[in-house]
Amino acid sequence: MWDKIKGRFNARRLLLIAALAGVALYVGWRSGGFEQQPEQKPCVAGRNEIKDDKGQVVQVTRTTCVEDKSK
Repeated sequence: MWDKIKGRFNARRLLLIAALAGVALYVGWRSGGFEQQPEQKPCVAGRNEIKDDKGQVVQVTRTTCVEDKSK
């Protein structure tokens, strides 16, 4: 089995794969593809009740939204 793998990936092919991966990384870096941040979910103010199996309230959490003034 090792001989099959060794036969498929000679030095020339491995060098070509490494070069293509390097070009892809460079293009991604220069185009800013790695710097994008995912969009954040909008803040929803309110009250959230967590209930147990019997339907009794176990925990109450409140969310308060604050505007981001840095933008």
